[in-house]
Amino acid sequence: MVRVRAQTPTRIDLAGGTLDIWPIPHILDQKATVNVGVTLMATAEITSRNDDLFVLESLDQEVQVSGDFSKITGGADLPLLGLLLAALWRKELPGVHIKTSAESPAGAGLGGSSCLGIAVAGALWRARQLIEGWRTPTDQDLVQLVGDVEARLIHTPTGIQDYWGGLRGRLNLISYPYGRVVVDTLPPNYLPQLADELILCYSGKSRASAINNWEIFKRLFDGDKQLLKTFNAIGQCASACADAVRNQNYEDLVAWSRQEWHLRTKLWPNIETPETKILDQAALDSGARLTRVCGAGGGGVMAVLAPIQKRPQVEQALREKGGRLLNASVASEGLHVEVL
Repeated sequence: MVRVRAQTPTRIDLAGGTLDIWPIPHILDQKATVNVGVTLMATAEITSRNDDLFVLESLDQEVQVSGDFSKITGGADLPLLGLLLAALWRKELPGVHIKTSAESPAGAGLGGSSCLGIAVAGALWRARQLIEGWRTPTDQDLVQLVGDVEARLIHTPTGIQDYWGGLRGRLNLISYPYGRVVVDTLPPNYLPQLADELILCYSGKSRASAINNWEIFKRLFDGDKQLLKTFNAIGQCASACADAVRNQNYEDLVAWSRQEWHLRTKLWPNIETPETKILDQAALDSGARLTRVCGAGGGGVMAVLAPIQKRPQVEQALREKGGRLLNASVASEGLHVEVL
């Protein structure tokens, strides 16, 4: 019997979301994406069976389905798991039980489904290695595969930053030279203030950011000149934010992330909900230096940066306005796969 478990963090974005959707970065003068892996983990466990039955189980969704390979890979229940199984398995191989769980709230804007996809793909790939001697995948192998599967699932272009956040954890600077993507991953202690000040707060109301991304994507390539101008401004802020990280200048990181967020709220007015606006004001009034809703299209989780001495009062203000604080910190590693 083969049994493998994989875990990935989810991610928050500090600048440059949506710029990671090909080919958007290549029509902009400056571009970068800055994100941070956080310890709201996605977990996938693969167990081989002694028969040809396949079982898909999502613990957090409380859904379980089973059947032969054709039924499971073509079914409407837990379709992400089914599509990944189709991409990484063969019906001639033993059946498997794929069990998943996710600590991130659904639609939180933390790239939860994408990071879960990385965990499932990493676990299935390792199981194939054990059964058939497959080669070790590169990071790019996993990013490309899961991105292609998600594009098939949601029928819209997908960005790449979620996959890299799950794969690497830590602090990621993504740049977009022609012909490739470059990801510089820095340890959490590179900017210790970030880990010290980060608060994640869930508003209790989520949304699907892919819809907003697709609407913007269509407008951009339909020739909306004002939108292109705004995107170039976002790209400039994101690039400056990445430079601030490289220079270990925390104050500039915060300032450029704040400016990028201001542009983003003008571009996507619905990125903020009434609930997140209330939490935003409460956090700023109590001493936070930055608040932003996670996800390019706006999810239900907010990233808040608060000076250490003001952190208790910021957290209390968020609770009083109905926010739920999530027990998470900067992730010290990315995808971790182990044989059980």
